[in-house]
Order: sequence, then C-alpha cells, then structure tokens
Amino acid sequence: MARKAAKPPSDTIEDAAWRSDPDVVRRFLAIRPRYEELCNEVTYILKKRVQQAGVAVATVSARAKTLGSYLQKIEPKSYQNPFHEVTDFAGVRVVCLYKSGLQKVRRIVREEFEVVEELNKFDQMGVDRFGYGAWHFIVRLGTESAGARYDDLKALVCEVQVRTVVQDAWAIIQHHLVYKKESEVPGQIQRALNALAGQFEGVDDQFDNLRKQREKYRAGVRSNPKLASIPLNLDSFTEYLGRWFPGRQKEGYDGQLRLVFDKLLAAGVKTVGQVDKAIHRSKADRTKLFSEFGLSDIRKTMDGRVPASLDALFAVALATPTDLTVYRFNSRWKAAVESYRQRSVTG
Repeated sequence: MARKAAKPPSDTIEDAAWRSDPDVVRRFLAIRPRYEELCNEVTYILKKRVQQAGVAVATVSARAKTLGSYLQKIEPKSYQNPFHEVTDFAGVRVVCLYKSGLQKVRRIVREEFEVVEELNKFDQMGVDRFGYGAWHFIVRLGTESAGARYDDLKALVCEVQVRTVVQDAWAIIQHHLVYKKESEVPGQIQRALNALAGQFEGVDDQFDNLRKQREKYRAGVRSNPKLASIPLNLDSFTEYLGRWFPGRQKEGYDGQLRLVFDKLLAAGVKTVGQVDKAIHRSKADRTKLFSEFGLSDIRKTMDGRVPASLDALFAVALATPTDLTVYRFNSRWKAAVESYRQRSVTG
C-alpha cells in the first residue's frame, strides 16, 4: 500500500501575512526598532526616578510588540489604521512591592512624560466583576527628552503599566485561564474567581500593613536610647548602623550586610547593645589597626571607606574572645584581630 505524503506544516500567522499583505509586515519590521529604542528610554527614566524616590519595586521591564502579537491583535478587530490606533507597540511595566508605591509611580509617570491617556483598571470593575486591576498609561517622551537622539521617538507612544506584585500574579493566572469577561466563565468558577480576587486584594493590603509595622519598628530603634534592651535582628542592626555611622554605606556589595549579621549571631551576639559596646570600646584601636594592616584599602564602598557593617563586625571580633573561624576573615583582617588580642594579653 502506498504511503500517504506527509502534510506540510501549518502556516504561522506570520507566514500567512507575508503572502496576503507583505507591505504590512515590511512596515511593521521597519518601525519596530524605533519602539525598541523607546522602550529603552522609558525604562531608563522610570528606573532612575523610582530609585531616587525610594519606591520599592520588584521589576521594571519592557517589551516591544512582536510581529506575531501585532497580527493577532489586529486580526479580529476592525482597525481603520492599526499602525496609528494600536498603542502598545512599546510597553513598560513597573511592578511595585507595595500598594503605597502605586501612587508614587503614578506621580513619576505624570511628571516625566506627556500622558496621552490614563486608565485606572480598578474603576472599571463593578462589585460583581472578577479581576484585580492596575494603572495603565499611554505616554510620549516628555520635554526633557530633547535633541537629535529623540527626533524619531518623540511622536511615538508607549504603554506603561503600574501594578503590585500581587496584581501581577493575578494577571498571570488570569491570562493562563484565558478568561476575559464574565460571560465566558462557568458560574461556579466565576464565584470562585470573585472570592479569590478579594483574597488577592486583602494580601496586598496586608503587605502594606506589614511594611508600615516594619517602618514603625525601625523608627523606634532609631529613637530608643536603651540599646541593651533591643534584640539584634536584621532591621535593628541596619538602623543601628545608620545611627552610629551616619552617611556611611552599610555594605560594599549586595548581601554583605546579611552575611555580617549571620556572623554576629554565630558569634553569640544577641542585642544591639553588645554591638554598640564593642564599637565604643575599640574605636581608637580600630583606627590604628586599619592603618597598620592596610585594612582601609580592601572591601571599600563607593565612598572609599570600609563598610559600616564590616567595621561593626571587626569591633565585635576585637572585643570578644570568639573563635576567629566564626567571622571568616581573610588573612589581613585575621592578622589584625590576632595582633590586637595578643597585645591585650601581654599588655
């Protein structure tokens, strides 16, 4: 029996577009690089301003729409001029850790860009709607972005989404379920989604409350004169360093402060008062040792000084007889501590 010829692979939406309307494809591919540049510019501005404003964010990400995504978007809709009517060729998303950050980022967007359209997805939802919204903006580059570099970008628009981590999680799950409106959803599933959306919103509120509690606790550490009564934890240690070493960077690289904190716990330190006592007792000696052993030349921060957390750890090592293996100092720091301890014994 003769074997049937294998069927050719199915066309992709891009293949079909090349055959039916190649001019549209060529035009899209010609403009896409400009939207990639726009994404980069908007992302850079937002990252810089968000950091300056001290807004806690999980990510600031961007994407320029792909050809396949563009074709899927315009295929079922009656756009008269899709290249002008589609507003998300460039998209940037700011994902805040807390709800309180949303309004701050919203102000930044308004200050930095020309806002063409602003949409609050919360306002679009009735009490019986499922979902959990976010802020959406359509923007152009602001007046500060001037010069030849921006000539090809000034007229283009970019979609900016601002949401929390919890809202982002909801959007991902909702997208996976592929439900866009209530009429598509079986009744029992819709009821479950409504309940779940409320739980998501409650989680966002609880995260914000925890942030406020933490800020209140840290403020209390800053103002509490009785350091001996303050248990040593990462927050109390961080606030103490800012109090005793004002203006100095707490760590020389990301994660160093946590490593130092773990070593303090391993050395048996239980209160902020113990750290404070060690720092006061060894202040003059640390200055001499830094110079004698060249410790100021290593592990510097951006301001050219030894990180505050490492300085505190060094003070504790000088003041307590703990085995030096706990601290995992390199040879130069270890030699400085051993020399100091030897002098203390012989002196």
